[in-house]
Amino acid sequence: MSQRNRTKPLPAVRGQYNINGYDVWIGGQLVYAAGNHVQDSTQYTACEQDRLPLRTIRKFCIKTAREIAMERGGRFAGVERVTDPCTTIRSRGL
Repeated sequence: MSQRNRTKPLPAVRGQYNINGYDVWIGGQLVYAAGNHVQDSTQYTACEQDRLPLRTIRKFCIKTAREIAMERGGRFAGVERVTDPCTTIRSRGL
């Protein structure tokens, strides 16, 4: 009787972004969060002149999610834009 080599599936690494910043998740666990501030990714701003454009936030989200997938032996599962800031991108006191 032969035994199959059962390998554990690679964890899926996903990103979610909106105008407030982005989050990277592995499974249901948040592993990285960044804000939308031009000079400091740990900050969040509502002021348009200090805020990154949405396209740039998306690019950073993709890049970071891919890097985390490589570092943690996961698979990059894409990113999605979240239109309601309250459904993701944890409450940040804005």
